[in-house]
Amino acid sequence: MTQPTRRYPYDSPHQMQPLLPGEHKLDGLRVLAAQVIAGAGDLAAHGMPRLRTLLREALRPMNSYYTNKIEGQHTEPLLIERAMQQDFSGKPDEARRQRIALAHIETERWSETAWASFDAGTFFEADTVRAIHRHLHDQLQPDDLFQQEGDGKVAQVLAGEWRTGGVQVGRHISPDPASIPAFLDAWHNGYRHARAGETALIALGAAHHRLAWIHPFLDGNGRTARLHTHIGLASLGLTHGLWSPMRGFARSQPQYYEALIAADQPRKGDLDGRGNLSESGLVTFLEYFLNVCIDQITFMGSMLDLVAFETRLAQMLAALGQLPETRYLRPGAAFPLAILGTVESMERAQFKAMTGFADRTADRVLADLLKTGILTSRSPRGPVELALPISLFRWLFPRLWPEAESSVV
Repeated sequence: MTQPTRRYPYDSPHQMQPLLPGEHKLDGLRVLAAQVIAGAGDLAAHGMPRLRTLLREALRPMNSYYTNKIEGQHTEPLLIERAMQQDFSGKPDEARRQRIALAHIETERWSETAWASFDAGTFFEADTVRAIHRHLHDQLQPDDLFQQEGDGKVAQVLAGEWRTGGVQVGRHISPDPASIPAFLDAWHNGYRHARAGETALIALGAAHHRLAWIHPFLDGNGRTARLHTHIGLASLGLTHGLWSPMRGFARSQPQYYEALIAADQPRKGDLDGRGNLSESGLVTFLEYFLNVCIDQITFMGSMLDLVAFETRLAQMLAALGQLPETRYLRPGAAFPLAILGTVESMERAQFKAMTGFADRTADRVLADLLKTGILTSRSPRGPVELALPISLFRWLFPRLWPEAESSVV
């Protein structure tokens, strides 16, 4: 008698093993993890505390842009900036993408407070994943939650609710929806003892793949998995708001997908671990993940050097000084602007004195700096503070967010 064809190839949690590579494979990964931890510590020690604080908020739109770009649901950076001012497009699909971007920004901000410190026992619970997904989707409008399936049917995404139907992503058929709670219990048990340091970082990367592999929700799985990883890195004290793997994943999207697919593969033989899935494939994904983290840390380190930042400010002022509306800008104002990267604020008289300009020229320069948005003030004569508008990223942080540079008109 022939056996009936199984609708779902995965319906038992043991089929998700290994959740972590064996000890003999972990040694090489620990070397990479140690580089991430050391680099993150060096980055946090840069001597521009005010700039670091500003970047935490300024980079949230970028993170949102990049994670949504992976899903093909991104919108222009300046449209994100307008949405943050509640200025939405009149085009329904564009406005929907703006709302998705804002939802990600708010969920990232909320979650960093909700899981401010890392506790593996809590962080890898199914309820944590549900809470992230729910917060993300609760901010959207009802019409935003409907999607068209491959068979033409329209389905509603339920915030924080497990899917009830089957899903295929590429060649991977996700587990039986009835078994999702059991798979997530196994996911929790596999990572809840990763308390800190290199082991926790490796577990965070492995959990990213396995959560995407389970695909517990009808939609929003990729965004939720990337948010979960981002939050974990932040709660481990590794990002300080200065970097996120989301940028690295999006800027190496083919490699991201290839690494995910490698870890999807079944075990290739006796030398490929002892689980149902490929141990070497999981190692491939983890090496990719850790190298992305190293790359992002290294890049941001180059952005936070005080002397280099002052040089970029001078170049920005020279360029903007060629425009009629900001013709009074001078490179000499770069020094006090750079100093504002190290302090909360500065009295206007002190700022003008540090430029070395005559009073009338200094007044004009200050007015144009406020016009560009690089300076802000809480009152017409109050102290000035540094600001980081997206429209100036092309000069302030070149190559950080190239799409924001190209969208500036």
